[in-house]
Amino acid sequence: MKPPNAFPGSVEGALARAGSVARRAADLWPFTPLGMALAGVAFVALLSFGFKKLDLVLLVVGYGGVGLLAIATVVVACSALGLWLRLRRASFRWSTSTFETGAPLPTGFSLPSLWWLPLVQVNWTWVSPHADAADRVSERGRLRERVTLRRRGIFQTVIRRVVVQDAFGLSRIAFHHRQPGPIEVLPHLGGIRRLPVLTSLTGGEEYPHPMGLEDGDRVELRRYVPGDSARFIHWKVFGRTRKLMVRTPERALSRARRTVAYLVADAHDEAAAAAARAAIEEEALGMDWRFAADGSPEATSDRSDALHKVMTSSGFSGQSGSGLKRFLAEVDPGGPAALVVFAPPTMAAWLDELRSVTTRRYGRVRVVIAVDAVHDPHAQSQWRRWLLTPAGSSGVERGDLERVGRALGQLRCEVVIIDRVSGRVLGDGRHLDSARRRAA
Repeated sequence: MKPPNAFPGSVEGALARAGSVARRAADLWPFTPLGMALAGVAFVALLSFGFKKLDLVLLVVGYGGVGLLAIATVVVACSALGLWLRLRRASFRWSTSTFETGAPLPTGFSLPSLWWLPLVQVNWTWVSPHADAADRVSERGRLRERVTLRRRGIFQTVIRRVVVQDAFGLSRIAFHHRQPGPIEVLPHLGGIRRLPVLTSLTGGEEYPHPMGLEDGDRVELRRYVPGDSARFIHWKVFGRTRKLMVRTPERALSRARRTVAYLVADAHDEAAAAAARAAIEEEALGMDWRFAADGSPEATSDRSDALHKVMTSSGFSGQSGSGLKRFLAEVDPGGPAALVVFAPPTMAAWLDELRSVTTRRYGRVRVVIAVDAVHDPHAQSQWRRWLLTPAGSSGVERGDLERVGRALGQLRCEVVIIDRVSGRVLGDGRHLDSARRRAA
């Protein structure tokens, strides 16, 4: 028996395929709306006035329009065919295998500028992965690509849409070009160059606690068993009771010797991913650390593997923070450890996951929230917000950030808010005066 949603799914798949075929057909159609309008006007001028009424002016105008459209179409079609054949035979080497988001970088891809052909213009954009419009730098008769990527990740193939058109906008032909990868895209650090040491009290010899490690002062006693060192035998107790007792270290706490860190994936997690990258590269997690992220919750202590998890977390489409419990179940048997969570500044499902963790975990959890900018809509007039706030700004509103900070404060979490642009620590979610001054 078919599942209940089989039919709607098949309909959606058929519509998606039909849309893809329609887009490809539209790319190969050589006439633009302006070109079709010119053809219509030219034919009306020829058939209705030029031939029937022998209007020589409209006859010349009609022939001129048809001729211009025909020349533009032929030149564009031949140029597009030549570029397509050349790209099929050509192979391009990436200028580097590792890129960063937010900065224009050369890729090694180039096309001939076709400067010797009149009216022809060549440009292209990235279809997958998503990127800003590629900058084309003309150099020695070739257009060389510089691209600004928006999202981190590891991409096996890059798809470009190459467009060949005439200068008047009458004719246009587009086709797709696939370049094999892989390419690795890391989140750019911005101003985050140094992070505070992200450790806390977990295990050691300063503060006695039953959840600590057994490496404090030897003040505890237990029965002697074969294999114990004779130098730890408590001889005074043996003299009184005739029982061999040995001194053992008490369970105690001190500064963390193990740190476990987790990256929460979300639609607005680029700044948090940059903070996680900085912590890994700058060794802000200490000497003994484990790291995981949404999409790959298996713990690792290898730097390259951790950065790989940071990049691949961008493709995670499940519930944010859903792998945190699995990660802690793997690392907690190794002993007490400080928990650091790199999280986005959004009220999402990861807060519920963190709530269930903090209720069963001893000690506070440190949450690092990174933002690109803090906007205060109430500090500016409406017209200033329209004029000065850029469209598609990646910042967060101050009210949303304060709500996240209050929610984490109720969970007794230590909150660190970092501005990726400047690298400054803004506060703990309750004291954001510096953020308000920056937004103003």
